[in-house]
Amino acid sequence: MKICLTGFTGTGKSTLARRLAAHYGLAYVSGGNVLKRIIGGEEALRDPGWWEREGGKRAMELRKRDPSFDRRVDEELIRLAMEKGDVVLDSWTMAYLLEADDKVAIFLKGDLGVRAERVARRDRTSVEEAKKAIIRKDAETKRLYLSLYGFRLGEDLSPFNLVLDTTRLSADETFDVARRFIDYWFNVRLGREGDLHDKEE
Repeated sequence: MKICLTGFTGTGKSTLARRLAAHYGLAYVSGGNVLKRIIGGEEALRDPGWWEREGGKRAMELRKRDPSFDRRVDEELIRLAMEKGDVVLDSWTMAYLLEADDKVAIFLKGDLGVRAERVARRDRTSVEEAKKAIIRKDAETKRLYLSLYGFRLGEDLSPFNLVLDTTRLSADETFDVARRFIDYWFNVRLGREGDLHDKEE
């Protein structure tokens, strides 16, 4: 079982990915963390708001000049997914790039203002600063992947099995909707009923 989660900053993607990994007993792999480690080292890994700050800005400029960073990350994620077998992938790209029959892909979206409020709380900054950082990061990320792989992140949603708007959902509600969908998705394929977590215990 491979769960691919994609979503723009502040939609709750990483929070959901960790909860799903814990619920199903799967490995959790973050593309952002792999990239942070390659570019920014261990200090960047310890900072959840690193991408929205100066370190993240410099990293984006480096990535635009040298696409090998992102290709290395994606190659590593695909390798880990195939090696581990059962995994939750917190990644911008895996829904588009990973080819696997046992994959379900979920895209999270949300209102910009709500996303900015969430990021501002996490990073202890103003909502306005968070909004500016999100707009810049989203635009640059879209351009990067369009140039690198040819897909329009957030516009081409054809690889996704579920698109979930988290604007009015709490983290618990988002998890509950995603969990129920994942159980349904794999139960249809496996021809059984119930909670996958219960079945595997």
